[in-house]
Amino acid sequence: MSATSPVAVVLDEDAIVAAHEQDTNAWWLYSTEVLDHLRVPYDVVPHDRAAARVAAGGIAVYAREGRVVTATGEWAFDPGIWERIVSIQQGIPVETDGVPAPDGSAPVDDGLLKCDDGIVLSYADDRALPPGEAGADGAFPHVYPPPAAAPIFHQGTADRLRLSFLDVLFDAAAAAGVTLPWLYYWPAGVPAVAHMSHDSDGNVSEQALSGLRVFDEAGVKVTWCHCYPGGYAPEVVEEIAARGHEQALHYNAMGDADIASWGWPQLRAQYAWAQALTGRENIVSNKNHYTRWEGWDDFFLWSEKVGIRIDQSRGPSKQGNVGFPFGSCHLSFPMAGAGERNRLIDVLELPLHTQDLAWASHASIRDVILEEVLALHGVAHFLFHSAHLHTKPYVAQACREVAVEARRRGMQWWTSEQLNDWERSRRGVRLSVEPGAGSGELRIAVSAREAMKATGVLVAVPGLAADASVSVADGAATCAVVTRHGRRLLELAADLPEGTSQFTVVVGTKVSA
Repeated sequence: MSATSPVAVVLDEDAIVAAHEQDTNAWWLYSTEVLDHLRVPYDVVPHDRAAARVAAGGIAVYAREGRVVTATGEWAFDPGIWERIVSIQQGIPVETDGVPAPDGSAPVDDGLLKCDDGIVLSYADDRALPPGEAGADGAFPHVYPPPAAAPIFHQGTADRLRLSFLDVLFDAAAAAGVTLPWLYYWPAGVPAVAHMSHDSDGNVSEQALSGLRVFDEAGVKVTWCHCYPGGYAPEVVEEIAARGHEQALHYNAMGDADIASWGWPQLRAQYAWAQALTGRENIVSNKNHYTRWEGWDDFFLWSEKVGIRIDQSRGPSKQGNVGFPFGSCHLSFPMAGAGERNRLIDVLELPLHTQDLAWASHASIRDVILEEVLALHGVAHFLFHSAHLHTKPYVAQACREVAVEARRRGMQWWTSEQLNDWERSRRGVRLSVEPGAGSGELRIAVSAREAMKATGVLVAVPGLAADASVSVADGAATCAVVTRHGRRLLELAADLPEGTSQFTVVVGTKVSA
């Protein structure tokens, strides 16, 4: 960020070095990923320079100590928040079967290592039944389709922890009279987005054609994950691309074929297989078959190495693990372990929320997921298999209905590749706000690494009234007062060219007629 950024982040380099020398994680380094996702402008500064930044009217965030300091006071937050966020999102290292839910709804002890063996959230404290559902009478019968709703991880716990820190930061800024800009997650006016993926388990071409028909009826372009070995008939693979779906990999480590096992050489070989199958050189997205997982950061590091840009493996394999088992509906870069100095790995995480509504999960969870994603302005991810769309009309109907329900809430359906491209473009945007020459004027500078359409620059203006008059005095944009994450903000909506754009906004008091 620029040297004039309003926020100075103190990471404490000596403490980082000490942690890594002991092969332990410097969790507070993840604070920069939280800020980077929001695009709040900041600098990382040494401890001995933070006081000067505060004296000059800025904000100092002591990430390891859990303090936010301004010239007007000090605010505290839990310094363990960073470990909690990362642990929820990435789980614990998967080395053995996880502990199943006591009610029988999540029998993860199945002898197959997978993402939800590493869940750190509590089956007792972090789940709830969908509204209006009575649940099972006695132990939950984990059969397909489920005869009753299982408890669902109903909240984006990690996302809400991020917001708890950001609340402290923005409260401190407001008290100090500091105007903070950030970049909205999606195009201006879009409350949240949805994503639909498809896994090609079995590679039956007739089933794939049924899937294509259902996705056409739903009006959704999906990310189509191809599973080794075999593959559809060439004309079916071509038709998937012709209808606008994204061709992706469904890495198979289930031990049912020669290279279908866990390891870097196997991933590299299957990536090459997917390239040959689809005729696409750059396979952007992947989801692991059966959500297979071992270790902690290994697969992300392999994905980075092979060229996968976004992974969507981290989600539920059991009915009692649906919803937000990894606490998020936002795109993020995962943290590597201490051996990699806790750097951010250049592979986006796209959380998975449920599979095959009405078959692998109870239909009642749909709206729980959609409403929480809407509240958090995130992305809802629904997975379907053409094997079920072909043989079970009620699953096909559930697919069509979730498409309608998401749109009814204002959500747009994006492929994984679209999500990847948008988020990486966002990460190339830099923001700054300064007072203008006139009363109520704000000069907003937006630097974009590449052109973006319909971006929403959000500005937390201290004391902004709900009925404030706002207008654009200079620059091709529109502006309005909006509410995001419970905060009243000025939103500047504009198409951004590559390079730097300047805007002048005037904020005043609305005069009654």
